[in-house]
Amino acid sequence: MKCFAFVLLGILPAVSPGASPAIGQDPAVIPAGYRVERIEVPKGIVLEVGGLGFADDGDLFVCTRIGEVWRRRGETWSIFARGLHEPLGLWVDRRAGHVYVMQRPELTRLVDSDADGRADRYETVCAAWGVSGNYHEYAYGLVRAPDGSFFGTLNLAHAIDDASRQVLVAGGTVMSRPAKWRGWAFRVAPDGTFEPWASGLRSPAGIGANAAGDVFFTDNQGDWIGTSTLQHLVKGAFYGHPASLLDHPDFAGREPSSLKLEDFADRRRMPTVHIPYGDLANSPGDPAFDLTGGRFGPFADQAFVGDQTRSNVFRVCLEKVGGEYQGCCFDFVDHLQSGIVRACFADDGSLYVGETARGWGSAGPAEYGLERVVWDGATKPREMHHVSLRRDGFHVAFTCALPADGLAAANFTVARWHYLYRPEYGSPPQDVTEVAITAVRAAEDGESVDLILPEVVPGQVYRITVDPGLGLGNSRAWYTVNRLVD
Repeated sequence: MKCFAFVLLGILPAVSPGASPAIGQDPAVIPAGYRVERIEVPKGIVLEVGGLGFADDGDLFVCTRIGEVWRRRGETWSIFARGLHEPLGLWVDRRAGHVYVMQRPELTRLVDSDADGRADRYETVCAAWGVSGNYHEYAYGLVRAPDGSFFGTLNLAHAIDDASRQVLVAGGTVMSRPAKWRGWAFRVAPDGTFEPWASGLRSPAGIGANAAGDVFFTDNQGDWIGTSTLQHLVKGAFYGHPASLLDHPDFAGREPSSLKLEDFADRRRMPTVHIPYGDLANSPGDPAFDLTGGRFGPFADQAFVGDQTRSNVFRVCLEKVGGEYQGCCFDFVDHLQSGIVRACFADDGSLYVGETARGWGSAGPAEYGLERVVWDGATKPREMHHVSLRRDGFHVAFTCALPADGLAAANFTVARWHYLYRPEYGSPPQDVTEVAITAVRAAEDGESVDLILPEVVPGQVYRITVDPGLGLGNSRAWYTVNRLVD
């Protein structure tokens, strides 16, 4: 297969009649060999996507923020359920044919018992968490484990009134916990038993699992979260926002506000991957792992994450260092029609992205919609494939060979910085430092290069930039160093 530089492609086909026209929209910026197709939505369907899932027969189920579940069979859309409370997660039981949705107050099983194509039973699976009525108390999902249990995440409330401000803790400025278990990830056992799994989450809008069954979630920048993150979900972990500790058994009978920032910092689990705010993403959603076996191109097992603000999809490659995940993120496709909250791979290997702009707006001009990213099955894009950590620097691998003169030190720059952990909203990069490259070792086949640095410092984000003149579709990578190679 030949390797080509990236190209600009228009989005196909014409604007759907059910969404706002994308008038004046820039064409999608996407690696060579990929295209973006806009899925036509019939007029009258407000498809503010909250969840996506496929049935065994290829039918697509979509839940929406206005409380509906739609089924798409071929080009035909039909209503499956109505009257739900802002569902922001969906999972299709392919064997039983049931659809599970994450509503704000509960996890619900939708059953079509008479096989007429529409749910007639709405069964509560679990409703163990609290709801105060604050508009920001979103509930996200779903990941189903091999044992039949579900994982989901619960958003904190936004402190917009006196009642919710009373539960602000430790100087937090924005988010609060007026209802139980907000700011937690949870597990629902097959029998419906609720198990609080991990605390310290702020606005964990996306959740997904890799090939090994390990669960990951994204969290959005804000108070206590310096920049958006991808996190490995670990039982008992604390991810940084102290409001959720009001429900933690370690804090029974005492207020987290009595602790100092250092106490939270010592308890906090570092982000698996920092996602640079503004440069790459502002409000990330689902991490959809490419388990298609190569049908989506050369990025097998990497995660593809949509961003609600930037209307883009970026990818993340992970590795284990010292037994723990850390890794690198890259941009992938830009200028989609609306903000991306959900992403899901279809059986044919294409990536469906569900979109909505309501609430925070998005770079894309449409209010909502559904698009599909497809690889042509032959063309190799010209991209950085992955970056991995070495004892003395970084190994940068490409999807195809670069010319020998393109692998010289002059074609690479490296910088590093860190983010503050603090109660204020977000953090700009701190102590940005240009890092000298002391040596470059290029592979004979031209498909990788080792960048040798004077030292690698843990707790830092490293940005690796390749000369744009080499024609890569995306010339920057951001690697989060938590642990060093032994």
